[in-house]
Amino acid sequence: MIKNKIFILTFSLLFLTFPSLAGDNKDEFPVLTSAPLNLSAYTQVRYTHWQEGTDGFSIKRARVGLKGEILKNLNYKLQIDTVKSPILLDAQVEIKLNSHLKISLGQFKVPFSLENLTSSSALDMINRSQTVEKLCPGRDIGAKGRDIGITINGEFSRIEYALGIFNGSGINNKDFNEQKDIAGRLVFHPVRSLALGLSHYKGKYSSSPGDPAVKRDRTGAEVLFVQSQLSIKGEYILGKDGQTERNGWYLQGSYFLTPKKIQATVRYDSLDKDKAVQRDQIGILTLGLNWFFSEKTKFQINYEYHGKASGEPSKNVILAQLQAGFKREMSECLSCKKLAIVSREKEDAWDLCRSESQTFNRAVL
Repeated sequence: MIKNKIFILTFSLLFLTFPSLAGDNKDEFPVLTSAPLNLSAYTQVRYTHWQEGTDGFSIKRARVGLKGEILKNLNYKLQIDTVKSPILLDAQVEIKLNSHLKISLGQFKVPFSLENLTSSSALDMINRSQTVEKLCPGRDIGAKGRDIGITINGEFSRIEYALGIFNGSGINNKDFNEQKDIAGRLVFHPVRSLALGLSHYKGKYSSSPGDPAVKRDRTGAEVLFVQSQLSIKGEYILGKDGQTERNGWYLQGSYFLTPKKIQATVRYDSLDKDKAVQRDQIGILTLGLNWFFSEKTKFQINYEYHGKASGEPSKNVILAQLQAGFKREMSECLSCKKLAIVSREKEDAWDLCRSESQTFNRAVL
């Protein structure tokens, strides 16, 4: 009873104080730099209420990202998470030859799975599906979906592709074996509202230097449908770790009750950790509601029902998460030639120079 009262009080405080953030759009401060760049950051404050267990607050993520152009067709991306260890998430250099061919080197997300490649700040649910967390390359070893390597990617009309070679040892790690892992993803858009994708990953994993290399293969299929306020997405992943075969899937639907403001979501995902073991599947039903104040700032609440296998008791979890974030673009003033940070979240197509009150030469949408 006391736990329920604490949760209700906590939820009320988060819900009532958060709208005040929405009206605070003071993002005006001139900054000088030698080249255009984009700066973004967000933090996620979470409260978790367990049916059985310890309730509490946590800082799930506190990330800062920087990307920009070094030279023409030579770009970079850096991202850190100040509440995680290791702190470095992305360190990527991209060579853009044309729209059909880009080459990326460094540490970044493995091209596999729609949900994996979706930013944590843009998820419809508070948590990713257990299927992606447990089976997607990079997430299955606790590396947040990332690895060190090289990829080529691009677009041709209705087709997107990516093909890469990776160490297979996760973020901020050198390769622990002689095997290099291969990842590929292909997405086809038959119509504007529909995307169909296939991913494959083939490699071997060693948890530390000197350990035997174990087979680690993944195959995934994905679908995404977006029409007006409705979006439907789903994935299936088959995994093989040594002699163990696993699989999982999820299906998710989202609908904006109020355009770009209030969104209702529902998802069911199922994970079979070992196909040779009977009745060991774990299913999670998630119901959610999102309240958006801007592109990167929102309040989310989720209810999760965890159905256990083999007669284990099920559990209920309620999560409330406040996310506050921003994206800024450094743009050059036509007159003073200075670069100042302006908001990408504003409705206006043009903004004023903070230092010289002159217009910028780039539309900020």
